[in-house]
Amino acid sequence: MSMERGREIVEVMDAVMADLPANVAILFSGGVDSGLLAAIARRHSRPRLYTVGIEGAPDLVAAEDAAARLELPWRPLIVDGDELEWHCLALLQLTPPDDPITLSFELPMHIVASASEEGVLITGQGADELFAGYHRYLSMPPVELAKALETDLAKVIESVVPLDRRIAARYGKQVRHPFLDPRTIDMARSIPVDEMIVSGDRKVPLRQAAELMGLGPTAWREKKAAQYGSGIMNVLRSRARNRSLTLREYLEELASGR
Repeated sequence: MSMERGREIVEVMDAVMADLPANVAILFSGGVDSGLLAAIARRHSRPRLYTVGIEGAPDLVAAEDAAARLELPWRPLIVDGDELEWHCLALLQLTPPDDPITLSFELPMHIVASASEEGVLITGQGADELFAGYHRYLSMPPVELAKALETDLAKVIESVVPLDRRIAARYGKQVRHPFLDPRTIDMARSIPVDEMIVSGDRKVPLRQAAELMGLGPTAWREKKAAQYGSGIMNVLRSRARNRSLTLREYLEELASGR
């Protein structure tokens, strides 16, 4: 398989990240998206990698190995149920409780923003929507997939990015989304959608880019979304069940202060 798409991605993202400040924090799950960001960031900055998870979470295991391969400083942020509930309460001041999925995947951002020393946070938001990373994309024919990618990317830009910025600003920080830079978006949209998923592998061009950057097994690691790979969703659901509530009811109860 040609690696030309991967080379194009590396070239564009290298330009996008060329103006990074000296010290940045990267939300790092040990997957291809954050791995590629880390590999490129180290050309221009001194990134520190932060991984959020409960004790023994898959993301913590994968991220430690990937950070060692990248030879970059890594800091695990291990949280328990009480700490997660505190972060939920803080996050519920910025977003309503009626969307548990959004809140759960924003928890790692909130935790890193509150704990990191660096003033700039880098996140891989947008990679799944640009390069067809979600499992549900597998069953879509090309025309349907192209529409879904367009719709899902618009939602990220309209809803997720502003929330990320509010979270970062609460702690006096900035957040950068290299995958959502117009140059990255334009380049991704130039790739035919039938090249995004090949033989059941999603995000193939992005994985090629990661392979070119020396990420080895990380380039092809299949991982769950952050709220699952970190174990956060399991903990939240467990706490909701302990109160005989759905997850949404649990968040609404937290938001109301009951």
